[in-house]
Amino acid sequence: GLKAVLLTHLLWAEQPSRDAAWRDETAALPEADALRDDIETLSPATRLPCFELALARLAKAPLRERQDLILAARRMLTAARTGRPIDRLLWLAMRRAFGESPWAAAHNPAEGDIAELPALEMRYIAHYTAHLARMVPGTEPARDPDNAAGQRWYTAVMARWQPPAAVLDWHRPDVDAVVHALNGLQALSWMQRPLLVRAWIGEALALTRPAPLQPGAADALRLSCMLLDCPLPPELSRLYVDLGTA
Repeated sequence: GLKAVLLTHLLWAEQPSRDAAWRDETAALPEADALRDDIETLSPATRLPCFELALARLAKAPLRERQDLILAARRMLTAARTGRPIDRLLWLAMRRAFGESPWAAAHNPAEGDIAELPALEMRYIAHYTAHLARMVPGTEPARDPDNAAGQRWYTAVMARWQPPAAVLDWHRPDVDAVVHALNGLQALSWMQRPLLVRAWIGEALALTRPAPLQPGAADALRLSCMLLDCPLPPELSRLYVDLGTA
């Protein structure tokens, strides 16, 4: 059941091949369709917390069951010709929750400002922020086909720590660049990672006010907090249901 719940989060309407893969992966579970219906009727405030809860529960399962879920998720993701930017974060969250530990020791002063980081770390920040810019601040692709809002957000974030001439031009990073960037960000100190998260959220809110963050943008930022082992800032946590008290 947990497997069906987690795999349902990888579904989206424009990919019938992924739907077929989901049915193959859940064929042995009679209640899979009912679970899917439950997940698909959840509000944006509840959907991702349910994903995290199911992930935490399955993380306690035997290794074989966790491996089975990872392989099933990979088959679903590769069944689709194209994917969504959020798929990469969901996939990485599954791998991290199930025991992958790429954490490296921080080699910069814990209290150091992000602007003082070496060029390599700043490149990691730029690459991961560029990936988030495909989802943040959350403008609908039909209204913004060139992702102009996302590029403005990316530039505003990077300009917090770099002069305009030093900010790398926005480009869409490939999968390897996103994974390497995330591994690099995880090596930042426990004080620097929350600073980065607050910069992402602050610049996103500056572009969307008075409207709140769009659900897709909020989900991307929440997953990033999870991947960077950062607490949710109040501006983000208030957008979601706390399943521990609900």
